Amino acid sequence: MSRIISSGLGVRDRDLIRVLVSRSEIDLAAIQVEFERLFKKPLQQVIRDECKGVYRDALISIVKGNRSLY
Repeated sequence: MSRIISSGLGVRDRDLIRVLVSRSEIDLAAIQVEFERLFKKPLQQVIRDECKGVYRDALISIVKGNRSLY
């Protein structure tokens, strides 16, 4: 994940989509914890800062998962 989003480099869209849609919710939770540990910023915040529109909204929804179902 660090190669996909990093300080000053922006988002590599194809890689970001591949990583996010191919992971389970448990994996996504672990990714978010590790991302924040490495970059000192929450993954959702970086997505909000680097992406726009419905693309951003879709990525945020994927990262959040279906927590309302549990």
